[in-house]
Amino acid sequence: MKVLGIETSGNIGGIAICQDKHIITARNFRGMQHGKELVPAIKSALLEISCTLKDIDLIAVDVGPGSYTGLRVGVTCAKILAYALQKPVVGVPIFDIIARNYTADSTPICPVLDARRNHVYACVYETAVASREQGLGGVQWKRVSEFLVIQPEKLLSVLPRPIIIFGDGVAPYRDIFHQKDIFIDKEEWSIPKAEHVALLGERMYEAGYQCETDKLLPLYLRQAEAIEKRDGKK
Repeated sequence: MKVLGIETSGNIGGIAICQDKHIITARNFRGMQHGKELVPAIKSALLEISCTLKDIDLIAVDVGPGSYTGLRVGVTCAKILAYALQKPVVGVPIFDIIARNYTADSTPICPVLDARRNHVYACVYETAVASREQGLGGVQWKRVSEFLVIQPEKLLSVLPRPIIIFGDGVAPYRDIFHQKDIFIDKEEWSIPKAEHVALLGERMYEAGYQCETDKLLPLYLRQAEAIEKRDGKK
């Protein structure tokens, strides 16, 4: 199975193609130029591996939460490809993608992303053993909380202890998160990778998950700032 993974949730976008749980090519692009760079990156990757879009069996896309504009670009591209090629599509949450960046041990982790307006996005993970038949052999992460959009002060009461946190939502509230049993790791761990979108998409599809193409939507968790301000004025 060949899977195309699309990542456009943040400043660094990218695409990756995996086949039978192995990455065979990937491309990255920076600077929120996703609308301009996404399609050429797909074409370039396909050319490199001597394939066409018809050879893609599954499309996986990061559905967020993240940049409103970036997510719309990625999800729209995924839907168009799924419709045109008559291929299945899956939406992969950004927290699952980020968790795969981090080497698992016995300490729970919580990616914390900046949601602005005194809120963060967060999700708590603990370790679980995955079989090699799943293509993710060894120790992996499992979700133990919902996807949260929450004030930093309230997140403290949700976090198990000890825990490792990381992401661009930590630095603005470092004084709040500075606790003896909360360990802050590098922000770079929170950069989502297109490779993980593709691999997780394949895993989800093989586990029976598939999204109806017309129902694939970005996972915003909260309204855009402009809409909140408008509603507040009303």
